[in-house]
Amino acid sequence: MNKDSFKAVATAAAAGFGLAAIAIHASQRKAKTGRESWNSKIDSFEYDFVIVGGGTAGCVLAARLTEQDPSVSVLVLEAGEDMDKSWNIKVPLFLAQAYGTKHDWCLKSTPQAHANNRIIKQVRGKILGGSSSINGMMYTRGPNEDYDYWANELGNPGWSYEEVLPYFKKSERFHDPALPADHPLGPRTSRVFRPEYDTFDLEYHGTEGPWQVTFHHLFKSAEGFMRANEAIGVRRNLDPNGESILGVCRVQTTIQADGTRSSSSRAFLGDPKVVPGGGNRGTVRIVTKAHVEKILLEKRNGVQTAVGVVFRDERNVLHKVHAKREVLLCAGVFHTPIILLTSGIGHAIHESIQVVQPLPGVGQNLSDHVGCGIIFQPPPDCHTIRTHLSLKELVKAVYNYAHRGTGPLSSHITETVTFLRLEDIAPDFVAREKAAGTWQDRASGPNAPHIELMYCPSYFKSSMEGNLPSDTFYTITPVVLNPVSRGSVNATVRQSVKGQDGLWFDPVIDPNIYSDPFDMRVMKEAIRFLRKLGKHMETEPDLGGKEWYPTEAVASSDNDEALEAFIREGSASFFHACGTCKMGPITDPMAVVDHRLRVHGVDRLRVVDTSVIPKVIAGHTCAAVVMIAEKAADMIREDNTKASAKEE
Repeated sequence: MNKDSFKAVATAAAAGFGLAAIAIHASQRKAKTGRESWNSKIDSFEYDFVIVGGGTAGCVLAARLTEQDPSVSVLVLEAGEDMDKSWNIKVPLFLAQAYGTKHDWCLKSTPQAHANNRIIKQVRGKILGGSSSINGMMYTRGPNEDYDYWANELGNPGWSYEEVLPYFKKSERFHDPALPADHPLGPRTSRVFRPEYDTFDLEYHGTEGPWQVTFHHLFKSAEGFMRANEAIGVRRNLDPNGESILGVCRVQTTIQADGTRSSSSRAFLGDPKVVPGGGNRGTVRIVTKAHVEKILLEKRNGVQTAVGVVFRDERNVLHKVHAKREVLLCAGVFHTPIILLTSGIGHAIHESIQVVQPLPGVGQNLSDHVGCGIIFQPPPDCHTIRTHLSLKELVKAVYNYAHRGTGPLSSHITETVTFLRLEDIAPDFVAREKAAGTWQDRASGPNAPHIELMYCPSYFKSSMEGNLPSDTFYTITPVVLNPVSRGSVNATVRQSVKGQDGLWFDPVIDPNIYSDPFDMRVMKEAIRFLRKLGKHMETEPDLGGKEWYPTEAVASSDNDEALEAFIREGSASFFHACGTCKMGPITDPMAVVDHRLRVHGVDRLRVVDTSVIPKVIAGHTCAAVVMIAEKAADMIREDNTKASAKEE
């Protein structure tokens, strides 16, 4: 059976304990007031704010915009379903269960010219909570210098690290693992505090926000990976979200204290006081299975102004809703530019759509993290996911998770990572590049990494293709964090579908990976370093093992051509795409929004999602998106308060 190898791991586990977990935990699902499909008989056609996309950012905005003013009304239009109660979503180890299902947009790239014309999967959450409901639950903000670069080098005042740190902390409910169970922030499971691995610097964390950040499971082999890094001279980082991201570290997770996923929908919209709201809060209406076609624009005082949106409900019926204050576009890196283009903002895509606000940057500047996994085969007793797939271990895993909230079910799989600079792991390479005039350093500063090594305690091909072997494996994936290559997103008319009238547009995604040869050279150096690390992993008692794929015989570190061929065939996206509606000043011809996330040349329209990130973060993107939404909510309130005062 040919399946995605990563998904196959979770599928095998689900077969063993999925039914038992449901039997123990599940309660009868009831319709949630304010979270249903559109009902023209009772739903209003006018709201203060219309949020397009109930994803990672949209959920934050809906909660924050209604928390201070009971008169505020918010409509959230989400294309997917509300699956917050689903155990396939809540159980951390099941993280890949949604891939390739109706809860995933199932997007794919165009054939990649510099990767053997391969088509690369682009996993994105089509579900309330967006990609935060199906991602790897890794809470990694990226280097502090990235945000200083946004502010100081890219012309975005207000976005320096010092200015955004309060918003990271505002959203966060960090659980100190050393606290007792009777403490409000103490553990809600039976996991044992491990001070040598559960390390952090509380100065950089918040404890009063709704988004839970915790430590949970840690494979023995992951501990061995950390020790092997230290043996080769990589420093142990006690908190990658603290003063510096560099070094090998334990990953902090967006898993709740009870061992279940903390998506942005569960964190920000889970309280019934928020949805539907009322009382001393504003109201939130979430419409699921709603597909937004375009933004309604009117020319007011000579300026294009967003006044609402056009969307189709689950019965394919077209509706118009109006926004009294603003339209907030949170549809994600691939769909946000498409909605702008179909609204006449950007460039021409079809003869039937008039361009009313030319912005050449819409859909451009696409940047993503690309990885290429190396698979190792350790001794059979190495502690990996395979350890828990026997019948005896499956039963034990179900029991531990159901009654204690512990065990492999509470694992988000990638529990340890290493962030590295090229000067530290490949000084000769850096010297050669500089001497040749080909060095292209895109890192934001001396404490920003070039490479990430991600440890996965299982067989995992980055290409997400192939069969899952029955033996014990683990995978380490080098990821290029500051790619020079840039891609694009454009719109194409969908083939006609029975029952669908009008024009439907789909994204054409071209990440353009390795289009700049510097990225390929960096990846080769990352693999060479990983193989040096592999020598130390061989002698690590909790790890061991030798390279199984591709092996030096097939892709030798000394053979540039063979190593490059392997990389082109084995590389894939790690789902951190961003930048297609770049934030920047009006003087930047590729900027789409200003530093307050307002679309250039259009009133009452903002973009709040990964598409505004001007330069890809040298970390993971989910934490940054929540921060952006937190900051956006404050800016929206401030600007609307000023506008109201001016009108008076």
